[in-house]
Amino acid sequence: MSNHDQPAGGTSQPAGQGRLAQVIATRGGLASPEAPFVIEHREALIYMLCEAAELEHGIMCQYLFAAFSLKQRADEGLTEEELAAVRRWRKQVSHVATQEMLHLALVHNLLSAVGAAPHMARPNLPQPADHYPAGVQLALLPFGERALRHFMFLERPEGMDLDDADGLAAAGRAAPLMNERDIVPRRQDFQTVGHLYRSIEQGFGHLAEKYGERWLFVGPPRAQAAPAHFGWPELVTVTDLSTAQQAIDTILEQGEGPRGDWRNAHFGQFVSILDEYEQLTEANPGFDPIRPVMAANCRPVERSGEVPLIEDLLTARVTDLFNVAYEVLLQMFERYFAHTEETDSQLKTLADGTIALMLRVLKPLGDLITTLPVGPGRPGKTAGPSFELFYESDYLMPHREAAWALLAERLDEAGWLCEALQAGRGAAIAGPLDPVRGALAEIAQAFARQLPAGSPHARRGPVIAALPRADVDALMARARQLARRAATAGRHDDVARELAGVFDAAYSSLAAAGGQPPGAAQGRPAQGRLVQRLVASVLRPLADALGRLAEDGTGLAAGAGPAGRSPVGGSPDGDSAVEPSAGGSVAESSAGGSAGGPAPAGSAGDQLAVVADELIWAAAQSATTALVRLATAGTAPPELAEATAALQDLACQLAQPAQKEARLAALWEL
Repeated sequence: MSNHDQPAGGTSQPAGQGRLAQVIATRGGLASPEAPFVIEHREALIYMLCEAAELEHGIMCQYLFAAFSLKQRADEGLTEEELAAVRRWRKQVSHVATQEMLHLALVHNLLSAVGAAPHMARPNLPQPADHYPAGVQLALLPFGERALRHFMFLERPEGMDLDDADGLAAAGRAAPLMNERDIVPRRQDFQTVGHLYRSIEQGFGHLAEKYGERWLFVGPPRAQAAPAHFGWPELVTVTDLSTAQQAIDTILEQGEGPRGDWRNAHFGQFVSILDEYEQLTEANPGFDPIRPVMAANCRPVERSGEVPLIEDLLTARVTDLFNVAYEVLLQMFERYFAHTEETDSQLKTLADGTIALMLRVLKPLGDLITTLPVGPGRPGKTAGPSFELFYESDYLMPHREAAWALLAERLDEAGWLCEALQAGRGAAIAGPLDPVRGALAEIAQAFARQLPAGSPHARRGPVIAALPRADVDALMARARQLARRAATAGRHDDVARELAGVFDAAYSSLAAAGGQPPGAAQGRPAQGRLVQRLVASVLRPLADALGRLAEDGTGLAAGAGPAGRSPVGGSPDGDSAVEPSAGGSVAESSAGGSAGGPAPAGSAGDQLAVVADELIWAAAQSATTALVRLATAGTAPPELAEATAALQDLACQLAQPAQKEARLAALWEL
């Protein structure tokens, strides 16, 4: 994927070297000693591990909400230096959120190792005031000083005395101390995340010493999440006391630092970001890196009092699409950790599905939601992803075949909602939704293919209806119109040259795609659908961006030398040099197909499919490179991001199974 969240120029101070960090290092107070937990039996250990799972889950949602709320483009009122800093903060906060997901997986490995079920449930945010110990409050906050101080408070090292942000002070009641003879587990007070995990670590050691490791570690090793499936080298598989301690050490060292050295841990990173944020604000009092995002839900929260609601129907529907995809993500995690008869290949499909949902569905939807209005009652305010859960119980589906059928079905329903939004009131955001719909269809098909051949879900999943030939020809005609519009923009600046180069590459791939036979291999886009996506989600936004450059006078040189040529070697007036014969498509003239119908499968049609795949893959790489280059310079138009996402999605859909991971890795490297 396009790595445009990476730092784009500018420098930051090393973690822990700013003014705030120095104050904390020299004058940070010491908190009073924290009482150890009482963990005398397995259930007490499981109870506190479930508490840790909920906490990691909720904290991760907080960090993602803050990252989504940051501005992403120069046209949002940021200087080049400010945009570079904001992109760096977004990348840092997103990376911390990713590590919280790793911590959640490690906690589930610990739960599985002692024989417990996965625990993905948590209270909706904001949490009920008395759900956690008095000093632990979770809420969705947009990026800013208040959010950063809250994050520092949550991640502070054990023993450090630090106040929470305004409005998030301690609430609720302190829990009564647990007696060693209590057989029923209950919540025990902790002041820091470090205290929680060190107490859990002591509980593991105490029970192993009291009963033996073979008594304690009864979970099946195959139920452990492994680095090979999720790509985290730090993902420790827990099978004994030593690996349990290693897993807990990983969580503690990433969060608060290796036994107190916090400067490069999560706490230190937030200190460094707040330092730089305050310095930029002092230098420019008008500096505002945050979209006007507020936390609002699609429906009332049952147990947390009043929560603002999204009034705009389109925004609410897009937010619910996010929430449904998030729900399916949790169901996949639950199934992975509680699987029964899944093969190694099926476990990999589950792991791949979670990663695809995070990167190709939740991330673009989260970015989109922060541009959509909350409603007339909140003028000027935009929404953020609400991470609403529909059930307070866990998301475990216990029966293998039924679980896979329900996952495929729910993904199909999410794809239906996405398509309905594109065709209805969401037509204005149809472009950004297109790669999301494609990703949902691809993931649904991957799950449907694992079901027995006679299953209704297996039959339904991979079916992609072909477009009528007349519709394909109309799309090819539309592509030629877009090429004429693109040709009016000059290529005398970097932005225009990059956009035109991507347009040319995509237009070339369209020629081969238009000449494919109407059928398609299972799980691959049929000819008409492929042409449709190339025209609607790649050529259209690129032509719009190039047309806008021409209208603004930026890079305008219509008809002047090579800058005035049309894509794929056409003439200056925009007529393609690859004109179709009567009733045919572009590719049928250029690749030898018959004028009256598609090229026969097994001959030129198969060759064209290979050519289209190769050309789309080349176009995806070209677009990704251009997007990273322009994003680094702060000049990437949003239309390029839309076209790049669609090309990346198509390149992965067209790849053979063995190629897909290699293509994803190659795109990340760009």
